[in-house]
Amino acid sequence: MYQKTVLPNGVRIISERLPHVRSVTLGAWFEVGSRLEEPHEWGMSHFVEHMMFKGTANFSAQDIAEIMDQRGGHLNAFTEKEQTCYYFKVLDEHFSTAAALLQDMLLNSLFLPEDVEKEKNVVLEELRMYEDSPEDFVHDLFSAVLWPGDPLGKNILGSEATVQAFTAEKVREYVAKHYTADRLVIACVGNIHHGEVVEAFAQALGKLPRGGRVSASKPQYTAGSCRFQDREIEQVHLCLGAPAIARSDERRYPLQVLDVIIGGGVSSLLFQKLREELGLVYSTYSFNDLYSDVGFYGVYAGFAPRNWGRVWDVLQGLFTDIPQLITEEVVERSKQQLRSGLLLSLESTSTRMSRLAKGEIYDGGPLPPEVVLRLVEDVQHPQVVELARELYHPERWSWAAVGPSRYVREDVAWRKIC
Repeated sequence: MYQKTVLPNGVRIISERLPHVRSVTLGAWFEVGSRLEEPHEWGMSHFVEHMMFKGTANFSAQDIAEIMDQRGGHLNAFTEKEQTCYYFKVLDEHFSTAAALLQDMLLNSLFLPEDVEKEKNVVLEELRMYEDSPEDFVHDLFSAVLWPGDPLGKNILGSEATVQAFTAEKVREYVAKHYTADRLVIACVGNIHHGEVVEAFAQALGKLPRGGRVSASKPQYTAGSCRFQDREIEQVHLCLGAPAIARSDERRYPLQVLDVIIGGGVSSLLFQKLREELGLVYSTYSFNDLYSDVGFYGVYAGFAPRNWGRVWDVLQGLFTDIPQLITEEVVERSKQQLRSGLLLSLESTSTRMSRLAKGEIYDGGPLPPEVVLRLVEDVQHPQVVELARELYHPERWSWAAVGPSRYVREDVAWRKIC
């Protein structure tokens, strides 16, 4: 059972005690991500994430790293489209150290000009590394096809031009604008009492000012959009799909069941057809991303360029026949897979910390695991079939691919599709 305290300035502190473990995972979640960036700020949320580790008024970047390594702890951060998270995982005896470091990073980071200039090179190398990984790059290309021109359609890293234009002053302005009390959730799970977490953060974070809410734009979608990025590589990496539902939609649990059926494991329709039966791929899976007001589903496959037409025909036939392929037995099997996945994930304090924070941000409080299990169990076969008919229809598809077009363009299916 979790406990929650809201400070007068709006900071939410939420925790769950697990007395049977020796670890504590502590996270600071800000409701700001790449979706809220202006065009000239593209990549700033992620850049700020990097800069938070570059030194404070009390600790240098090396101090922070050495203090955690000495205690065998782990610290990291990540940026998403709607949140940025900074987290520590330590033994329970080192909670106060982790809390003090996290506080200092959030409130006293220096953002020195020389550190900004150095970190710009680091982020640009990260961008180049990402672009050299076609299986990752195709997902960003797919988002750009789904929502062209909208922040949701852009990667979180930014571009070389926008990153090069960042300055220490712009970083401080962005932090002052978005890193406000009413957008902050402190989430903590492990062998720790709620009162200890509140005591560690209340006084310091109580000084954090409130800020005004910034509304995100509503992305527009045009069905049938496509983009092929020519790369001299050995495989074609393909993503296809369409908008789905928002996280707040009550059908998100039938969607989870549907996602498992389509590409959520080795018994899924995609894996069994494309890999086990036809041997056309090594990797294939489905995915969905749900945001506060929109969402999308997608399918990924990586295959030899000569197999473009066969893979496309399989996918089109599969999605056309999905309502017939979704039997009651398949739905029950997928529900059990989701149930097991949830219960196994609860053995991780990091996963539980993330569930607390995201539940607070999106739902006003996390749903207890037993409630989630019941909601999954309550999903009925007709609900899944109806959702499949609505969402997973080839006429709604858009797609993106990365690969050697000089081979693909010879394919009859390519000419027909494009």
